[in-house]
Amino acid sequence: MKKFTLLLMSLLMVSIFAVAQKKLCVHTIYGEKIEYIASDVAYIDFEDVTTEPDDDPVVPESGSFVAKPFSVSATKTVTFSPGNLQYHPANDEWRFAPSQLEYIGNDNANISDTYNGWIDLFGWGTGNNPTNTSKDNGDYQTFVDWGSNQIGSYAPNTWRTLTYIEWEYIINERSNASNLKGVAQVNGVNGLILLPDGWTCPSGVTFKSGFDDDLCTECYGNYQTFSASDWSKLESSGAVFFPAAGYRYGSGVSDVQDDGYCWSASKGSYYAGGLYFYSSGANMGDHGRGYGRSVRLVQD
Repeated sequence: MKKFTLLLMSLLMVSIFAVAQKKLCVHTIYGEKIEYIASDVAYIDFEDVTTEPDDDPVVPESGSFVAKPFSVSATKTVTFSPGNLQYHPANDEWRFAPSQLEYIGNDNANISDTYNGWIDLFGWGTGNNPTNTSKDNGDYQTFVDWGSNQIGSYAPNTWRTLTYIEWEYIINERSNASNLKGVAQVNGVNGLILLPDGWTCPSGVTFKSGFDDDLCTECYGNYQTFSASDWSKLESSGAVFFPAAGYRYGSGVSDVQDDGYCWSASKGSYYAGGLYFYSSGANMGDHGRGYGRSVRLVQD
């Protein structure tokens, strides 16, 4: 008790002296800012603070995302949703991912009508049947837009899926298109970044458009990396991130953090169109309708 009293008195004296000097210090420990007042002679050794970091990287919430316009034709623009679409079968509930960086990955293998968890890799046009795992393209004849559902607090038909032509315009045809896309690793997550029309890079961040020369999981990070803080600045300027979420075929999940795919609303005779990307490129292509791909909706 005596030692505690002496320690308390010492801390009080340091605090009084520090206030008199009016010197404000700020330290950041595991992403948390800690402010304290200290004098030129008072010293707090933060190396002695024992704070265990989380086992997993902190995923920034979508609160810093600011939707900005993307041209889908010479006369029309859209804004992207704040994250990839997700579905909870047991609750029959739709939502956007809490963060642009979030993806379900291998847990999509649990897909079923009664699965008590989230999935985010869907067969083409399955807005009315999101747990369809058939490998037969013939079982995906009619496109039902995922945006026809209530998604979180958004009313049905607030959101929609881009057509093939609209995706193509964003990726390759709008003004300055080649400089408004690039791969990166963001807070440990591989993916593709698309930037809005007339984008201006925020202060304190450097963005490098384009793709790595090689095709590999590590190549995203080799090309460029962004911390959670960097990404907060980028998405507040309108940057859109597509995680390399892989794909599902039946109940098998593959290529997580290697490749990414996003469906379009456009159907061919046997396939359906969509965006695909990897560390060394991004383009449009045709995919089997029975494959499970990511869905990123837009608003007119």
